[in-house]
Amino acid sequence: MLKGKAILVVEDEPMIAMVLDDLLTDLGCSVVGPAHNIAQAQSLIGTNTCDAAIVDLNLNGTMSHPLIEALIGKGVPVIVATGYGGSAPDLPSGCRVLAKPYTIEHVEQVLRACLPD
Repeated sequence: MLKGKAILVVEDEPMIAMVLDDLLTDLGCSVVGPAHNIAQAQSLIGTNTCDAAIVDLNLNGTMSHPLIEALIGKGVPVIVATGYGGSAPDLPSGCRVLAKPYTIEHVEQVLRACLPD
């Protein structure tokens, strides 16, 4: 079900972005990005089709709510990766939360929950 799905990765920490890229690749996904800030993410959205997005909530001190809302507006399922856990502040409805630190099982579970068969 995940094979070939294009997943946008938006993460400001290069090491975390690299690990997430590896996890998604292991799950058979195609990685779009990673983008390290909102401007890079917006550029990628403009030139790529994404089946879902995994977006860090806090990008170098900038909350990613505008990006999350833009993705939702385009019909892209959004998974918010955050160290805030299940109590992430003021997320738009419809987002799924991926609490850091996460495992490949967590990533797979949340992707399967938001992507249609």
